[in-house]
Amino acid sequence: MKKILRIALILIVVFGLLFGIGLGIGSWWIMRKMGPDTWVKLAEEKWNCRMQIDDVELSLLSRPARLIFKEVKMAPRDAEVLKEPAEREPMAESVALIVIPKIVLEVKLDDLLNKRLFVENLRIVSPSVQETQTALGDSTLEALFKNPAGEEEVPKAIALQQTTPVAAPEASAASSSAGGSDFAFAISTANLEDGRLTIKNPSVQISVSKLDFSLSGIDVDANNLASHNKIRALLSAHLEVSGMARVGGVMRPTEMANLQLTGESDIVPINPATGKWSPASMLKLTLAQGSVLAGHITMGDAAGKEMKKLMEYGVDLSPVKIGGALLEPAVVQASFVNNRLTLNNDTRFAFPEYEVMIEGQSWFNSTQNQHDMDLRLACGAGLQARLQAGVSKAKLGESIARGVIKALSDDRGRMTFDIESEGSLSDPKIRPRIDRLLKNLIKGEGLGDLLQGLLKKL
Repeated sequence: MKKILRIALILIVVFGLLFGIGLGIGSWWIMRKMGPDTWVKLAEEKWNCRMQIDDVELSLLSRPARLIFKEVKMAPRDAEVLKEPAEREPMAESVALIVIPKIVLEVKLDDLLNKRLFVENLRIVSPSVQETQTALGDSTLEALFKNPAGEEEVPKAIALQQTTPVAAPEASAASSSAGGSDFAFAISTANLEDGRLTIKNPSVQISVSKLDFSLSGIDVDANNLASHNKIRALLSAHLEVSGMARVGGVMRPTEMANLQLTGESDIVPINPATGKWSPASMLKLTLAQGSVLAGHITMGDAAGKEMKKLMEYGVDLSPVKIGGALLEPAVVQASFVNNRLTLNNDTRFAFPEYEVMIEGQSWFNSTQNQHDMDLRLACGAGLQARLQAGVSKAKLGESIARGVIKALSDDRGRMTFDIESEGSLSDPKIRPRIDRLLKNLIKGEGLGDLLQGLLKKL
């Protein structure tokens, strides 16, 4: 019995060694065919960039197998791409627009051997991305992913449904022709972990950190957009927006937003009308309590002469800050197309001194530093008390003062102001609207007191 056990143990060790050697030889043979140089050439033949990959590893022990890229860098195309990858000067950190310490692709080995890169799951770990945009919206990042010949690259298919097995690669997966070497590819799910993104343009800088982003249900085929043109996304991130803004009448560097957000989105990645890669998203975002939206300028800074009209009635909004820290989470449902965020419905934000309801169809474009929104500001108790005291001191007479307050109040008794804001986000043009005030007067809200007060003045 002891001999049998001993022989069994020896056989296990021997077969284990042979298996390990076999895996090692298999990995070595595959990596001879698919080492860093192969992937660098494929990328540079397809995109208008310079690519650098420090190392590629293949793990055959895991199921599915894992193909791991280490220290991936992408930069604008330069003269080094004319050399063989092994002969190039290392890429300087300051040159790379995209730096990714690790990319992990879970793949089936037999697909890989047959030049079919069907990725069951893609992990992009701690990427750092930098983008610069011109005033016209041109992007240094988008330029990297154009065809070297100047044609725009649009993947024919990016994947099948997450739960659908790949049955016919020739028909369903995208195929790239790089130097006559066809390589079919598809992605089932993708995850970006702890990413950083910086976008700079002449007006603002947007910094995104702690970005976790996942894609699922990827189903895109440019040859059949009616049935295959969607992606599902989940995200969480910390976002900061800064730039030059008018504060106290002087333009100065200012933080315009500091947000902690989570969200989900349904994405249509290809424009059906043009056939071009132009993602359009339907978003549901939640801005966490404590997130800061504006708060750096006052209504007096922004509105100027417009606010003076209200002061004739004792209503002084000029020292009131626009925005601030959110007292409770805000839920935003919107569409996002060509860097423009358009609200689908009325959206409520609770700030320290008041709450704001921004009307649906209001829009914002942070990259172009533009916006156009209609909002309703309803006073909190402290602000309302100050405004009512101001109206009372305006020497309008008690009846007129009561009429003004009633005409400005909503159905909950809160003094409420309708406001238009448009133009530059850093230097907005703000105007009070009087439509609702007139409607209240027509309905009789405050009209009696106003008439009584006016008759006393005759």
